[in-house]
Amino acid sequence: MNKEWSELNKTLQTQIKKRETYEAGTNTLFDLRNQLMQVLTSFYDELNREEFDAIPFINANGYHSKTIAYSIWHIFRIEDIVAHTLIGEE
Repeated sequence: MNKEWSELNKTLQTQIKKRETYEAGTNTLFDLRNQLMQVLTSFYDELNREEFDAIPFINANGYHSKTIAYSIWHIFRIEDIVAHTLIGEE
């Protein structure tokens, strides 16, 4: 998760809470989802197994200190939360 994605996630959560901005929130969600899926596709195409397991910035603060596998898990966790929110209209 990078700062841009985090901001998109916050924006869509705010948007989907109000009837008048709900549709904009779904558009923001799809924008975020498309960006995340492009990154995941590039991971599959460009990385080998060792790179998935690596911690490229081991002592960095924030998400830079996580493995790529953890980042993928986090992306799908967000996807699940957002999809549940939209389907349940919560």
